[in-house]
Amino acid sequence: MTMAEKIIARNLVGQLPGQCVKPDDPVIAQVQGGYSHEFTTAQVHTFLSEEYGENYQLPNPSKFAVFEDHLLYAHHNPKFVPFMNKVQTLRDLQKAFQQHTNVRDYSAIDGVSPGICHQVAREEFIEIGDFVQATDSHTCMGGASNALTWGVGATEYSNLISAGFTFVKVPESIRFELIGQLNPGCTAKDVILYILADHARKELTLNRSMEFGGSGLASLSVDERATLCNMATECSARTGICEPDEALYDWMKNAMPNLSIEAMVKNSVTPDKGAYYHGGTHVIDLSAIEPMVAHPGNPDEGIPSDPTNGALIVEIGDVAIDIAYGGSCTAGKEDDIAYYAQVCQAADDAGLTVTEGVDFYIQYGSGQVKDLAVKKGWHELFSKVGVKLIDPGCGACIGAGPGVSITPEQVTVSAINRNFQGRSGPGKLYLASPLTVAASAFTGKISSWQSDLFE
Repeated sequence: MTMAEKIIARNLVGQLPGQCVKPDDPVIAQVQGGYSHEFTTAQVHTFLSEEYGENYQLPNPSKFAVFEDHLLYAHHNPKFVPFMNKVQTLRDLQKAFQQHTNVRDYSAIDGVSPGICHQVAREEFIEIGDFVQATDSHTCMGGASNALTWGVGATEYSNLISAGFTFVKVPESIRFELIGQLNPGCTAKDVILYILADHARKELTLNRSMEFGGSGLASLSVDERATLCNMATECSARTGICEPDEALYDWMKNAMPNLSIEAMVKNSVTPDKGAYYHGGTHVIDLSAIEPMVAHPGNPDEGIPSDPTNGALIVEIGDVAIDIAYGGSCTAGKEDDIAYYAQVCQAADDAGLTVTEGVDFYIQYGSGQVKDLAVKKGWHELFSKVGVKLIDPGCGACIGAGPGVSITPEQVTVSAINRNFQGRSGPGKLYLASPLTVAASAFTGKISSWQSDLFE
């Protein structure tokens, strides 16, 4: 079996020893946890109240959580301002749900969120081998922890949070065998942009579990693996999942010291040698990856804005920018912030600040990430070179915070995950890696990072 099949098989309700599953099997499986955020929790609360009465209870509330992360900065976008009373209603209903059920509470404190749900979840409670479902498409980010994680709608989530199990159609899988190492100036974001432009564009990833392994995976940090899994949903995949290794065990032990290495190894999954991949096995040489963007297309001429619009940076010519944004669940992790800091330090050493006329935003993915930036001196460095810093949470990625474009003429280079027309404002948006975003902020045009860029 593949990794996804193994995790589902061992979570079958009423399972028999050694039971197997195969793609398209309709099964009932237990989940180890889940979470929702203020965009969706109100629906869950309403559904459960209507179905089971106002005094409904959850059997395992400690397994689940609510996050206030998506709409904290919505008032920065003029389009949201008329609806802020409704945003507050969503917050109030989520608070009522949390108090009623006693699920774990990740509400904002004094207007500051603990962080983006997917980042905090992997920092604090998604464990190796878990099966987790949550009410957001980027739940698949948890696959970096060798867990099976994917997003579901509020109706499905209401069922699983009240019953403790969920109805699953076992997904097909596609295997990505990574070899080699990335060249300087490239990151995992370039890898997933390549996959989007090639395999996803051909629909090879459609509705499948994207399985990442091979010797090249070991050269990627756990945060970089999270980038790959995070954007599985942009590939129209069911989820993404990475093979476990010592680097993962060390990362997990550092994140959650209460875990034991022995238990993690026992709960981990690897594919069987005879595992069948309906999407095939695809070898990707990381050393052949080049800095990429996903361009905004031209919807007026029938070319949609889409993450699959891949292009090498060397091929797009001079593209002047107005906004550079680094953040979101995809690019607000510790390693992403380190990438921004690497470029900002080089710019500072060269006596540069952010290009005049360009707004460069960095938004932390969690409070833990921000704390690291402060400890390392990066937070101060960012301010020194002209970066506009934003507290943890979602924002520009969903058009609900600083960093969105205001006019159709504005051009943004962003480390977020989607460039659909209008998602992050009316302007044109290029998806790129954290290194490219930071480099572009100091050159004023989309630029790949190289160590001598500012010489």
